[in-house]
Amino acid sequence: MKVSTLALLPALLFCSCGSAPRDPDATYFSGDFAGSPLLLSIKQLDDSTVKGESDHKGQHLEMSGKRHSSERGYVYTMREIGQGRFSGVYEFEWDTTANMIFGSWVSIDSSSRTGVMYTLKPDSGK
Repeated sequence: MKVSTLALLPALLFCSCGSAPRDPDATYFSGDFAGSPLLLSIKQLDDSTVKGESDHKGQHLEMSGKRHSSERGYVYTMREIGQGRFSGVYEFEWDTTANMIFGSWVSIDSSSRTGVMYTLKPDSGK
């Protein structure tokens, strides 16, 4: 029984990504983040203020930040709300021509300055 439960664990972790109800006013992106799935949502509040959520390995964190225009689309800086090594700052560019996000994440925990580079694609939730 232990073997079959352990075998299902990766599938459960993968499926937990995006399991929360989706906001119809948000845009979703997903992809690989250090070897496991990441789901980001972005919701525009006004010309420069954004909020969103990150969902990675069962950790669901709200985030907020700023957006400004770039040559290829928009550049975002969004900080996850929370403390600890699993909270961090996302910096990314949404290339509107390629319709992809290219960015980095850095932990806000000074004892664990871990960084991750990632590329995300649109995720319709289907």
